[in-house]
Amino acid sequence: MQQFARVLTNKGVVPVILKGEEPLDLRPVVSDITADALAGGALANVDTAGLSPVTSEFTYLAPIDGIRQIAATGFNYKKHIEEFHMKPPTEPEVFLKAIGSLTGPFDPISRGPNKGVKLDWETELGVVIGYEAKDIAVAEAASHIFGYVCLNDVSDRTTQVDAEGQQHLVRAKSRPTYCPIGAYLTTGVDGMNLDMWTKLNGHFEQQGNTSDMLFNVYEMVAYFSTHMVLLPGDLLATGTPPGVGFGKNRFMAVGDVLECGMSAPRRSAARDPGMSPSAAIPSAPRPDHTRLLTCC
Repeated sequence: MQQFARVLTNKGVVPVILKGEEPLDLRPVVSDITADALAGGALANVDTAGLSPVTSEFTYLAPIDGIRQIAATGFNYKKHIEEFHMKPPTEPEVFLKAIGSLTGPFDPISRGPNKGVKLDWETELGVVIGYEAKDIAVAEAASHIFGYVCLNDVSDRTTQVDAEGQQHLVRAKSRPTYCPIGAYLTTGVDGMNLDMWTKLNGHFEQQGNTSDMLFNVYEMVAYFSTHMVLLPGDLLATGTPPGVGFGKNRFMAVGDVLECGMSAPRRSAARDPGMSPSAAIPSAPRPDHTRLLTCC
């Protein structure tokens, strides 16, 4: 497992790799973490020997620069489908979020000009494509995945469904700041067995595991590749577990703090006494969550 990030220092953007909880400067390896860097193989099994720690103050940015597409699906968790009493889909739902919705893991979420906005949370596993995928088989999907990020598919429920009950996912999910990701890009974890959670003002709203997906990560990548070309650096948002605000008629207000995170389940010490308690998809300041302020 390796974990990458991009940080902003007083001297500009610095790509880093995490060693323990210490960020190491990756610029001897790559100038930045971009789609080209992923596709070129420079970030495969990075040797951290000789890399220096970042000692200056910094803030975390989105962990990939130059993302070209954000593909997404909905109603892909069985328990989420059950909570809304929906019929399970027979194939994945396909839609896109605007690139302009991307933001960093600690940036504020902007509510926009709609005074009646009902901002909702959807913590999701984001699959990061490493190599171009076009019309691939499920068995080939793993070789096209670089890693994973924590992603929040922020949604305005007032614009998602019209008066006739028709869904308008793109307009509800594409405003600036509606797609925070990071802080880390993680490789070498099992994307189909990750605990995930959402907190609003310190209270749990969502808890689940990616093993509850109706269509798994590899099935999703293969399916999307038959409808569009997935490019290096592209994100695939894979759906959310139960507990979104829409089902509770509870939404984000100005000044709320939204946190979300993912981690690998704890291993039994009796089975594997040499293992650390967990292998997390981390976000600063603690190794398993992002923190977002809902603003104006």
